[in-house]
Amino acid sequence: MAAQSLLVSGSFPLPSVNQIIKEAGVAKGTVYLYFESKEEIYLSLLSKYFITFEGNIMRLMDKATEDNFQQALIDAYIAFAKNAPKGVYLACIAPLILESNLSDEFISRFKTEIRDLTFRILEKVASIAEEFDLNELRIKFLLSYNLFLGTWQHCHPPKNVLRVLEDEGLDSILYDFEKEFSRGHRAIWKN
Repeated sequence: MAAQSLLVSGSFPLPSVNQIIKEAGVAKGTVYLYFESKEEIYLSLLSKYFITFEGNIMRLMDKATEDNFQQALIDAYIAFAKNAPKGVYLACIAPLILESNLSDEFISRFKTEIRDLTFRILEKVASIAEEFDLNELRIKFLLSYNLFLGTWQHCHPPKNVLRVLEDEGLDSILYDFEKEFSRGHRAIWKN
């Protein structure tokens, strides 16, 4: 997909629809047969990143036990951050930027996909964790996801911001993403 190619190879901000069309080598009308906006393109791409993330969690959960399933979840999040940083970036900006100008129909379809994916993961985790309160499991999982996005975003500022932080000796406000996300995740899942 042209959008994914541009996203992975480029820097921020997100490529425009015209850049995507040029990369894809298709007519503008063709793109708009499938998508009404750049935001729809990027949320569709984010859905693909989430499907890969789900697959990774499921593979790790297949090997997990009640004693180590939390580490398997941590490993899945960290792999997502390492293997698809642009996907994590899209996940960070989705609620505030990408979702803000979409049709109700598209939002409903996207959120339904996310809900269904979340519950497939939760059912797998519940079978391993021997946690029978699916609502409690859902809250822990969503809190972990929000912690993941927040810590990743904090620890991965744009290059120009990172340069300023380093040049001005302000980089002490950053911390080790993997270490602190892991610690926070364990705290959420403690009980």
